[in-house]
Amino acid sequence: MTAVNPTGRQRPAPTRLDAWQNRVAAFYDLLATPHRREQAGRLMIYLATLGFLSHLGLVFLVQNVPALARFAVVVGSSYLSAIYTPFVLILFYEVLLLVLSIPQSTTLAVGAQFEIISLITIRNVFKDLTKFDDFSHVDQQFDAFVTTLTDMFGGLLLFLLVAVFYHINRRRTSREQFHEVSSLELERFIARKKIIALGLSVLLFGLAALSLWTWGVESYRAIFEGFVDKRTLTTIFYADFFTILIFTDVLILILSLLLTDSYQLVFRNAGFVISTVMLRISLSAAHPYSLIAAIIGILFGVLVLRIYLYFMLVGPLHDLPTSGDHE
Repeated sequence: MTAVNPTGRQRPAPTRLDAWQNRVAAFYDLLATPHRREQAGRLMIYLATLGFLSHLGLVFLVQNVPALARFAVVVGSSYLSAIYTPFVLILFYEVLLLVLSIPQSTTLAVGAQFEIISLITIRNVFKDLTKFDDFSHVDQQFDAFVTTLTDMFGGLLLFLLVAVFYHINRRRTSREQFHEVSSLELERFIARKKIIALGLSVLLFGLAALSLWTWGVESYRAIFEGFVDKRTLTTIFYADFFTILIFTDVLILILSLLLTDSYQLVFRNAGFVISTVMLRISLSAAHPYSLIAAIIGILFGVLVLRIYLYFMLVGPLHDLPTSGDHE
């Protein structure tokens, strides 16, 4: 006999596919425990500290050992360039947290994407500072100064937009879009998102290894062959990862239709996909268009979430009591 939930809908019976999904989801739960996340955070701190000190040491050698001067094309000739290294590791950890947040909430996962772009932007400020030949002659380096200011205030604006996004999200009620969905259907959806997150985690580490290898090969060519590629770990890794995120968001959008086909939810999730596309564009566009694309992408996500919650408040017209005037 099929169970019926309080909304009057029949509760679907568990299937073999459910059992398989639950086993994979349980493996994800085992890897994503709070204790393991804390361990990963500590490891990131240790690696970031080691990378920062090592980079400082390499810059010192480049500046003081003539035979190693050619390595400046990779490690930089300014001590400020060492700030780039710990940010690479911090950003990777933020991406990992993004992946882990996918089963918890689509909105939180989108917010994590916004955080990553804002961190990339503020990290670019330190990269911009390394372009100054002499801080005492800033007036003679107008282009570098303008670029630095643009990234500074652009990053600050992104920081504000991320805060606004989370502030708006705090006003939503939990699971409001799935209030007519049975608990088993919702469990299936969450289990599927955990499977997606697990697969995305594998892709994340594989892509990181491939990107690191590519960067190493291009660094070798830059040092010993004089070939300089303008791509960095950001453009190699994050651009590809955000491309994958676009398809991941579309997949989650499709799976959410198994729960509900409500207009407002479909529009919200489609809007979030568009935001991700704009963030992907920002990672490959030239400055300052990269910053403009990032601002537009996050601003669009903020407006989509705000309008979605407003829509949930007023409700669709077909849910209102009918009257005799048929307007």
